[in-house]
Parts: sequence; C-alpha cells; structure tokens
Amino acid sequence: MRLPDDATPYKIDDGEWYVVGDAMDVLAEYHGEAAAVFLDDAWARPGRVQQSGLAYDLHPFDEGHVADGDDVDDTLTTVELIDACRAALVDGGWLVADADDWLAPRIVEYLRTRWGDTPATPDGGGFEKLGGVTYLTEDGRPDRGTHGEHLTTGGYTVVFTHDGPTERHTDISARQVATWPERTYGRGGRAKPIGPYEAWIDGLVDDGELILVPCAGTAPAAIAARRVFGDDARYICVDVEEAAYEAFRERYAEEFSEGPASPPETDFEGERN
Repeated sequence: MRLPDDATPYKIDDGEWYVVGDAMDVLAEYHGEAAAVFLDDAWARPGRVQQSGLAYDLHPFDEGHVADGDDVDDTLTTVELIDACRAALVDGGWLVADADDWLAPRIVEYLRTRWGDTPATPDGGGFEKLGGVTYLTEDGRPDRGTHGEHLTTGGYTVVFTHDGPTERHTDISARQVATWPERTYGRGGRAKPIGPYEAWIDGLVDDGELILVPCAGTAPAAIAARRVFGDDARYICVDVEEAAYEAFRERYAEEFSEGPASPPETDFEGERN
C-alpha cells in the first residue's frame, strides 16, 4: 500500500497501525475491506466553539451548508467523508459514528436518504439505530460535568448504519453507560471511554477482520479491538495531527502496560488481504 509522502505510518503491533495523514487517502486505499469504520465527530462541527487545546479544521456538512470562520475548511464536507467510509466497508459492514446534537439529525437524514432506512425496509441496509454513551459518576449518578451552558448532555449520541443487508447481528445494546475518563492525554478535552466500543466491536466484528478508525485521536475503538481480540486485532487509525498519535501511544501504554513501536515504519504494507 502506498501513502502520500506527507503521511507517516506507525506500527503498533502486528496488524495494528496508526497513520498520521489524510483519512480520505487511507480510506480510498481500503475500498471494500473494512468490517467496521468507527468515526469520531470532533472535526465535523462547524458551529461549535473550539475547546482549548484542539486545533482541528472544521467542515461544512454538505455543499448547501455555509460555514465561515478561521477554523473552517470547505475543501471537504462531512458527507464526503461519510461516503468515503461507506466505500471502505465490506458488504454488510457497519459505520459507527459519534455525533452531537447538531450533527446527529443531519447524519441520520443523509443516511436515510442515501444509504437506506432499515427500520422502514428491514431486509435492506442503511440507517439502523440511534444509540449513545451515557456518562455516570463513580456512585452511579448521571454525570453533569459534560459541556453545555443550556443543559448538559451527559454523554453523546452514536449513529449505527450498515452498508446493504447484513448478517452481522447482535443483541448488544446500542446504548451504553460508562464513566467519563478524567485523562486528556494532552488533547485539551477529556478522552472518550473504551468500554462502549469494546461491546460494539465484540458484537459486530469477528477476530482478524479490519477496523478503520479515521479522525482517531486517542482511538478508543482501536484500544477496544485490542482488548477484544488480543493479537488477532486488525485496525488502522488515522489522524492528521502527530500529537494525536502521541496521545494514543500514551493511552495504549497505560492500558496494556506496554508501549507501541515508536519509530515510523517507512516500509508500510498495511493489513491488506
């Protein structure tokens, strides 16, 4: 597999990679190969106030959405990245997309229109379910520490969609509860929990299958795959920032008491079948 000259791949372990580069380029290389794509939403919200320490460019949702500002990059839209995720999936593969209150209804409407509406046509593919993560405090109460001046969300929404009919069935709940990690890993905002992604991966992906994690950050889905599959985990994380990889390295080492390989792997072969 060839990567752009400005992309840097790091080998975490056999079958496990973190690429610092453009997610669109990596997704294009893995056309029709991923059992699941786990997509974070942090880059996709042009209306949000940037959190301290985060410097991602933001993007219009589609060509009809006007979004101005120093942090807005209109060379890529949210729907273009969603479509690239779809192209990377195997038939029946799952897109699991984190979303906030601004993004969720727009994604769901787009998916229902372009991918299909599974609740309306159960034998087809497309949008399947709204789930999410609810944060609880250590004593089991709803966590009120999440962002929000006018009410707090106490977690975030997750959108589940599959590309065409799927045999990947599970009774794992789309709604998970978790304690919100205190650590930021130098990223400005607290990291997302690993447990919910562990449950979803266990239900929707088989060992040895490829998981793609664009816009990865500290990549809880990748760490969850390692938890579930051990040495049989296969994933490729992608983030545009070198600092995101460093944050992932720290979190990985904290989780498994071992560090991933530190030097860049210049001879990147990826995990193609």
